[in-house]
Amino acid sequence: MNAPSQDRPLTDAEIETLETRLAAIDPDDSMAVEELDGFFAALSCCPEIVAPEEWLPMVLGDSPRAREALRGEGEDASLLKLVERHRAAVATMLYEGKGFAPVLAYDEHGDAWGNAWAIGFARGMSMRPEAWMALEEEEDFADALDPVMRLVADAQLDGGDDEDDDDDRDDARPAAGRAGADRAGRADRADDGDDGDDDQDDEDWEPIADDERESVIHDMLDGVQDVYDFFRDARERALAPATVRRQGEKVGRNDPCPCGSGRKYKACHGAGTVH
Repeated sequence: MNAPSQDRPLTDAEIETLETRLAAIDPDDSMAVEELDGFFAALSCCPEIVAPEEWLPMVLGDSPRAREALRGEGEDASLLKLVERHRAAVATMLYEGKGFAPVLAYDEHGDAWGNAWAIGFARGMSMRPEAWMALEEEEDFADALDPVMRLVADAQLDGGDDEDDDDDRDDARPAAGRAGADRAGRADRADDGDDGDDDQDDEDWEPIADDERESVIHDMLDGVQDVYDFFRDARERALAPATVRRQGEKVGRNDPCPCGSGRKYKACHGAGTVH
């Protein structure tokens, strides 16, 4: 299998440009770059192919400008190339397996929270929820995505109305994507595709303490790489071109031509072929 596209990764300046343009195309429903980074990681891991026509509306949103860009029209059409370059860079990083370097937002204290990245990953899983079920059947990988789900749950807790929370750093926390609290609620069930009634899916995650968040993010990225490797064979089968098989028996050059002309195949439709 050939490696994914080797398009160069976006520079810091290009990432900032991507962030600004995504925010402008649909301020409410487009993805922030951190969320997009996690989203593309999930699509890269997925054992089934998800076409751009399916995932692009989730990335750009549903504003008139976004719909115009999806048609390849308007001033935002060039944004699609920037989005695709970032998707290719994420896929290549996971393919090479040398350590995944995510795009994370940092608060005014220089701390990364990782919630938006986890929400993006869960939303990517929601594109093909049944394809991820194989993870639950493998004991060694069943908990690989627990850190992702824990960060998604943490985003939900952060979106609550706990007026007694005396942590004054909450105001500095990077947003978990645009409309983050609502997305966290949807993403929390993205990996199973059901109504969340199963006790296993209703696990109550403990809030993440400040001094353990870096470790949770590290574990999340290690788990994602493990999941990518777990699905490698299935993904390669999905990407492999279909085998073209000859229909019917092979016609000899001296046999009558199947077209019914009465001439030998070599003098009719087989003329110029080499056997």
